Amino acid sequence: MTTTWPTRENSSPIGQTAKTTLADSCAALSAGYRDRATTEAITRILAGPAEGRTDATGALDELQELLEQIRQTPEGDLRVSRMNSFVRTLGRSDNLAAFLELMRASLKEGPGAHGVSERSRAGRSHCIYGWAGQSLVLASDVHALPSTEPAGDGVQEFMGGAVAEWHASLHIWQPNPEALGFESTKRFEPGTIVEPPHSHPFSFVSYVSVGELRQSIYEEDSAETPSGTGDRYQDVDLERVGGVWPPHDEYVPSRLRTVEERVRLEQGQSYFMSPDMIHDVEVDRDIASERPTITLFLCSETVKVPVSYLVPSMAEFHRDNPEILSAAQALDPEVWDAKLAATARYLRGESDELRLGDIVNCGSSYGFMNR
Repeated sequence: MTTTWPTRENSSPIGQTAKTTLADSCAALSAGYRDRATTEAITRILAGPAEGRTDATGALDELQELLEQIRQTPEGDLRVSRMNSFVRTLGRSDNLAAFLELMRASLKEGPGAHGVSERSRAGRSHCIYGWAGQSLVLASDVHALPSTEPAGDGVQEFMGGAVAEWHASLHIWQPNPEALGFESTKRFEPGTIVEPPHSHPFSFVSYVSVGELRQSIYEEDSAETPSGTGDRYQDVDLERVGGVWPPHDEYVPSRLRTVEERVRLEQGQSYFMSPDMIHDVEVDRDIASERPTITLFLCSETVKVPVSYLVPSMAEFHRDNPEILSAAQALDPEVWDAKLAATARYLRGESDELRLGDIVNCGSSYGFMNR
């Protein structure tokens, strides 16, 4: 399948600056930054099996090929438009449910016929973060293209993976029932859980398929936060580390200042984020335990080492438990199928609740989350 891209007009440089606020990015991508060819291609691909033009595995392969074509777009506004259309079309709740059904069907089509779905099932990050449903669902080729932005010094060595690869991930913002998280100094609702502030090694576009969440944006600031501001990390000595997982090369005392506070992102909205932005995701634990928010996330190539800012209790846990990641494991095919089936029903509105803890046993109380 070959897609002919139109020329996009009246563009502004969302994808070329880290100065765009999250709120402005959400407003811009939710109202515009669309690419009709991408939308039409995904719609056609998803309809293929029902129309007899292909089977489930063939449709997944076509989606992967489309992702590869988008990857050929140089960094900038047009790339963001194509990424935005990709997540907004594939991430629409009915389309995302249909996509998950393709994944299920592909795994049942016979040995060797399901490369895309098998890689997704075999991923080891389904719940190691303490969130019950994070899964890579599509990935590009790993070789660099002329459009690939070069990674910074030391990035390849630190990340240890294919830095030119793009991938799409399904995020189900539901904490594992056993995930405890770490005490923080948040000053909001008692039931709130929030990720530690962190950056990403790539630019990405994310779309809210179901539900809502809040995000805050931070920047490092050595000065003390004025009293009475209510800043989430006011006067908290955080420790900055490279990446997410221990062992960490160093723990750097740091302080953060809130730049954007608790920006609300709702179903049907999308946004762009650069690797220079420090953010977190916040959800209500009681709501998330039964009616989780689901997002579809598409990232471009890795260009820099990400950082995380840990509260003292999490930093101490990381020092004492350098092998956290070793507990990560793939899901058995039966569990994977049950997870996809339940998630698809929830996306279609056939079920009012989604309780992945009844399906997936994560086997750990660790959570990359503050409470």
